[in-house]
Amino acid sequence: MVDGVGASELRSLLDQGLLTPSKALGQNFLVDPNIAQKIARIASSSGHDRVLEIGPGVGSLTVFLSKYFDSVVAIDLDRYIFEPLGQTLSSRGIENVSLVHANALKDDLSPYLQTDKEYVLAANLPYNIASHVIVKVLETVKTIQRLVVMVQFEVAQRLCASISSKDYSSLSVKVGYYAKSKIVMKVPPTVFIPKPSVNSAVVELVRLPDRDITANEYEWTFALVKEAFSHRRQMLRRSLHRYGGEELLEAASIDPTLRAENIDVEVWIRLGRLAALMKSG
Repeated sequence: MVDGVGASELRSLLDQGLLTPSKALGQNFLVDPNIAQKIARIASSSGHDRVLEIGPGVGSLTVFLSKYFDSVVAIDLDRYIFEPLGQTLSSRGIENVSLVHANALKDDLSPYLQTDKEYVLAANLPYNIASHVIVKVLETVKTIQRLVVMVQFEVAQRLCASISSKDYSSLSVKVGYYAKSKIVMKVPPTVFIPKPSVNSAVVELVRLPDRDITANEYEWTFALVKEAFSHRRQMLRRSLHRYGGEELLEAASIDPTLRAENIDVEVWIRLGRLAALMKSG
């Protein structure tokens, strides 16, 4: 049985001067062991035995990940967090966690993972970088097959949004290109110190098989997505005007009066392939 990190233990670290939450790094520490254990259990449900955690903080989630996984790699940018985090782990006799001081958003993560193994990403991600980290992992770290991440609730809605909904965005398309996603748990502000002003949610993303698409077609697909969603109130014939507009849409048999939010991932890929072909021709 693993003892979770509760509010009293976190406040003790604060009182000892071992911890000062950083607003710049978006640090809101989870202090509800039940929620932490649920996240770890969900993350482990696929049977993978290795997990990457980004932003472990004082170890609220880490201690449970160490129970459910054989190996935990915990990456944090805040070098001051490692003393209280180490204290959390050592006081519980946890020895299967590797601590890494790195910038998960900017640094290459592959040196910290075994390339011949599959991983799960489990994390309470800082609000200010959450969507960027998720996209980076999906795009560049193929050894990570599942992601179970806590993010701001509004971000969770965009990650998992369905076509034609108000939350459907370029982020929804990018995530949908790589993974199946769903919200598995809503989390209130009261389980964090300091308490954020918004609700959070846990999102599960399961990586899809690699798509049969060239690098050029991929670039065209997401150039179109970015352009169309930057003018999401316009019809596609107008928002995609500089990429061929009605000619491109007619060639793809797409109604030019539709808007970006009405197009699903598969159709965006079809558009991207066609645009690449028309450009090369």
